[in-house]
Amino acid sequence: MSSAPIASQASVLHVVCFEEAGDCTLERIAREAIAGDGVVVLGPESLASRLRALGLSDAVSIESHGRVGGQRWMGLADRVTGLASGFSEVVAHGPRTRRLLPAARPAAEPVLPPAPAPWSAERRARVRRELGLAAGEFAVLVGGDPVEWIDLSFAARASAMARVGGAPLRLVVSPRVPRIAEASRFYEGAALGKPIVVDDRADRPWELLPALDGLIQDADGAASQPVACAGWRTEARLSPQTVSPLPALWAIACGRPACVHRTIDLGPHAEHALVDQFENDVAELARALHARASSASAASR
Repeated sequence: MSSAPIASQASVLHVVCFEEAGDCTLERIAREAIAGDGVVVLGPESLASRLRALGLSDAVSIESHGRVGGQRWMGLADRVTGLASGFSEVVAHGPRTRRLLPAARPAAEPVLPPAPAPWSAERRARVRRELGLAAGEFAVLVGGDPVEWIDLSFAARASAMARVGGAPLRLVVSPRVPRIAEASRFYEGAALGKPIVVDDRADRPWELLPALDGLIQDADGAASQPVACAGWRTEARLSPQTVSPLPALWAIACGRPACVHRTIDLGPHAEHALVDQFENDVAELARALHARASSASAASR
């Protein structure tokens, strides 16, 4: 089903699959697609509406296809390949989409998004009050794209370890992150801390990071919690996927430190002073969080 006809002579065709596209990916498409470009959404029309809500120009055409699998998925590949002939370039957003269109160019990652306009002290204080954050707390967004792939237990264990060591950490997550209640109970009990903060804006780091103090971005949770972190993925044998670096790049653009799993490709930004990389050692992430929360800059908040 189409929400608008695809233009026949556009310059770039963006292809995105709803299973692997969170608001960070959709915002990027909305920001980069210009008049005459086209978007193919492999998923429900609600995703096309979401692109419009995130700023996609009315001059960019969209064609959406419902959720498909098996032989219908391969037929869809033929359909999209046929559409691509009317464009000078095809950009595939996400690993499944790249498998569908092996000849397409992957989205040019990692590229820093534009930094949000500076927030006033009053606005920052207001948002922190809305989140229930106390003065002096080091609030960290647990980011992901899509957030349904996040294994929150790893971040909760590392943050609890850092908090026991004296770091005044709080975690902020999207309501769509799996197993929040379980992770929050552990965090409160292990660190004698406060519950994990849940807020819908966590899907869109640019809406919260200016009020927060840092970000954690882990690898695909399918590596440790394949059932809970499957999200909308339909593969019979779920295996971890390449994770978009966009949440971490938003943290850098906002001037906030980012603790990022080493498998996430940050390109040249991996060496940025705001970036701490970690692997599968909880203590390694805990040390990085403790250092950031205990730094002189954090103490001056």
